[in-house]
Amino acid sequence: MKRPNPHQDSRNQAPSTAWLPVLAAILVMVTGCLSAVFVLQLDEFRPKLGDIVAFRPGSQDADIWQMSIPATIVAHNGAAVGTCSLDPNVVATGGGSMVVEARQDTPSLQYQVHWSGVRTDKPGADCGASADLLISRTDLQRLANTAGGFGIGDKGILQ
Repeated sequence: MKRPNPHQDSRNQAPSTAWLPVLAAILVMVTGCLSAVFVLQLDEFRPKLGDIVAFRPGSQDADIWQMSIPATIVAHNGAAVGTCSLDPNVVATGGGSMVVEARQDTPSLQYQVHWSGVRTDKPGADCGASADLLISRTDLQRLANTAGGFGIGDKGILQ
């Protein structure tokens, strides 16, 4: 019969493998986060010059997109001249499109797009029927998602 060691308290001992599932979970989370950040930084997944986001007129039946995208109106020389916003519900009601014309890397990643359509938002926040706008990469992707992606063809939504 084995005698207990008086220097060890058997009540406070945990199996040496008890921490392995926790370590594995942390490793999976860190790997997933780093992979997502890496993929988002690849130029292949960023909007490119010439990409188009097109909204077909009357493609929204109800206010399903609860967002307002902030934009900066820019002059032909690139100077900011005002702000406005884009509401996907309003844009989809009248129709319109945006063409990616330029990309600014500093101070933050933004895209200059040319908007053309009926209107972008309620009066007071509307960008007008035609405007050059600066929009963040994230917001441009959100607008593309609401339109069904980049491009002008049939995207298979709300037919």
